[in-house]
Amino acid sequence: MIVLVVSPLNSLIQDQISNLRRVGIAACTINISGTKGMTYNEAGGDEVSSDDEEGNNLEDRAVLECDVPFDMIEKGAYKIIYAHPETFQKTKFAQVIRRKVYQELVCAVVIDEVHMISEWGDDFRPAFKKLGELICVFDGSRHLVLTATATPAAVKSLVKLLNFKDHVVVSANVDRPNIYIEICKRLPNIHKFEKLDGIIQPIAEELKEKQHDFPVTIINVDNLESLGYFYQFVSYHLQEKGYKGEQIPQNRIFGQYHKDYPDDMKQLIIGELVKPNPTIRLVMATVALGMGINAPSVERIIHSRPPTTLEKYQQEIGRAGRAGQPAHAIMYYNNSDIAKNRKGLSDVMAQFCKQDGCYRRTLVNYFGFDEVLYKGERHNCCSNCRGSS
Repeated sequence: MIVLVVSPLNSLIQDQISNLRRVGIAACTINISGTKGMTYNEAGGDEVSSDDEEGNNLEDRAVLECDVPFDMIEKGAYKIIYAHPETFQKTKFAQVIRRKVYQELVCAVVIDEVHMISEWGDDFRPAFKKLGELICVFDGSRHLVLTATATPAAVKSLVKLLNFKDHVVVSANVDRPNIYIEICKRLPNIHKFEKLDGIIQPIAEELKEKQHDFPVTIINVDNLESLGYFYQFVSYHLQEKGYKGEQIPQNRIFGQYHKDYPDDMKQLIIGELVKPNPTIRLVMATVALGMGINAPSVERIIHSRPPTTLEKYQQEIGRAGRAGQPAHAIMYYNNSDIAKNRKGLSDVMAQFCKQDGCYRRTLVNYFGFDEVLYKGERHNCCSNCRGSS
């Protein structure tokens, strides 16, 4: 049997395949042009030792990219195959899945992060809007679509777009009780660098002081200019203290991540973040880092600017506290960030930043739920609740 998984980002694919390979499942990915297969193995082999199962060797894992012979893929040798939406559109692999072996062996089609159909499908990556065609190719198979951020209206839209007939919706409250939500004002855009200094300077100082005791933090940045400025600021501020031991990339305690960054460095950062206690403590990243990466060590998410929608915000803060530990989500904004002329900005996102009420309750209600799951002290719920308690 074969399961096809549609996934939007390489970082997600690498993370999930390496985990599957570690437990002995034959998983691979097809490149976006549909001509080449790859898989990800941990250095030293795929098998799980008893020490690994107990978590003793998690710190030493390194992930290696390995080519997969395309004829093995054509024969159906891999049981779980990941690919981007574009891979199923007029490519060599798109022809392969229509052959008899795939028509007989594919038992399920899974679309991960399915909310990206509405977020990216119109302009950025139109192949997302054509995934209904893939469902039709395997209309006799099981279909599963997954997202952590879909409103009731979005669910209805997705069901129609994907040509689902009989379907069941399984939903769970989006509230993350262990995440404290904080929203702060930042300087106006006229202060080109000062508006960024107010965000990155206290972080750089805390990292320099605490070193490996610094809570693992991801700073979400929506443009490369600001990302570069943050990275250079931290690098200059820490100097030799930016490394744990010898000054080599593997020992750096901070890093950057964006789509044009070298692949080996991106793999290094992903490999670090999935460790329970990584060497790297601060990652400054664009959306390329991925929305569903399982990084249990992350304790803090910082937005240097609001995302354009509440869906994106909920996805991105959801990277924190995945092991159940107390976590912190901080978002900065100024009036330009929530102005009506900002491209793609939703009205509810702008109102969310400015509101006086509980941020947590607003998020929960937006996604169709009535009650928050948080049951702790009011001042530990969100910054608005803290200010009014």
